[in-house]
Amino acid sequence: MTPLRIAMVNIPFRLPSDERQWITVPPQGYGGIQWIVANKIKGLLELGHEVFLLGAPGSPRTHPRLTVVPAGEPEDIRAWLKSAPVDVVNDYSCGKVDPIELPPGVGLVASHHMTTRPSYPAGCVYASKAQREQCGGGADAPVIPIGVDPSLYRPGDRKDDFLLFMGRISPFKGALEAAAFARAAGRRLLMAGPAWEPEYLDRIMGEYGDHVTLVGEVGGQERMDLLATAAAILVLSQPVPGPWGGTWCEPGATVVSEAAASGTPVVGTSNGCLAEIVPAVGEVVGFGTGFDEREARAVLSRLPSPAQARTAAIRCWGHVEIARRYEAVYRDVLAGARWS
Repeated sequence: MTPLRIAMVNIPFRLPSDERQWITVPPQGYGGIQWIVANKIKGLLELGHEVFLLGAPGSPRTHPRLTVVPAGEPEDIRAWLKSAPVDVVNDYSCGKVDPIELPPGVGLVASHHMTTRPSYPAGCVYASKAQREQCGGGADAPVIPIGVDPSLYRPGDRKDDFLLFMGRISPFKGALEAAAFARAAGRRLLMAGPAWEPEYLDRIMGEYGDHVTLVGEVGGQERMDLLATAAAILVLSQPVPGPWGGTWCEPGATVVSEAAASGTPVVGTSNGCLAEIVPAVGEVVGFGTGFDEREARAVLSRLPSPAQARTAAIRCWGHVEIARRYEAVYRDVLAGARWS
C-alpha cells in the first residue's frame, strides 16, 4: 500500500518551570499523552509512513521521515493545517482541530483520551470500551488501546522489594489507596509523580508515611529504572470526582503497558479501562483502603512473572501493532467511513 502522510497533533502545553519552552514529544519529565504520541509516531515510521508533528515545538527529530513543525499555539496549528501536505490528521489536542477547516480530502481521526464527550465524535478513536461508553461514543466507534515501545523499557528480571505508584498524586489516581495496600502487604511504596494537592499529600504522609517514600516527578533513566526494578506497580484508580467533572473513569492508563513492558506486573482496580487491561498483566483488587494483610500478600503472590508480564505487554500493546491498527482506521476514514 502507498505510505500515508500523517499530521500528528499533540496537545500543546508549556513547561511549568519555564513557559518559554514547550513540553516535547517525548516529554522532558512527567508526561502522559506525550509518551502516547511518541510511541504512535515511532510505530507509524516503522511501517513506512511520513509524520508531521505539531503542538510540541523543540521536539527531537529522530527519523528522516519525521518533521517537527514549529507550531505550538492553537492558531498556528490551525493555520498550518489549512494548507497541510498530508493525507490524514491524527488529533490528540482535545478538539483544537476542526474538520471543516481542513483541506478537501484530508481525513481527521481524533484519538480521545479524556473522559468527556469529544468535540468531533464522527472520527473519534477511544482507548477503551469503558471510556467510549463514558464519553457517549457509539458501539461502532473504534477502540484501540494505548501502545508501548518495548525497546524503551529494559526487562526487569531482578526485582527489588518495593512497590511503585507512578502518576499524579491525586484522589482519582488512588495514591492514598496505594499507600494503604503497601502497608497491608508489608512493603515500602515509592511514590513518583507531581503532587499538586498539598492537603491530600499531607493526609497520605500522615496516615501512611511510615511506608511511603516520595521521589517526586521523574523522567528519563530514573523513570525507566523505577519501572524495571519495582516488584509491582499499583494503579488503584478510584471512581471519585475527576479533574474534568463527573466520576473518574480511567480512560487508557499508559503506565500499565509501560510497567508490564518493563517486566513489572500490575495491581489495579476495575475502574474504567483497568478492568479490560490489568488481567493480562496482573491482578484486580477492590476500591478504597480496606486491605488486610492476608489479602494484600495473596494478591502479590499471584502476580505473573516479569517474563510473562513483558510478553503479554508486547502482544497486547506493542507500538507497531497499535500503529498498524491506526493505519487501518486512517484508510477507512479516507475511504469515507464515519461513526457516531
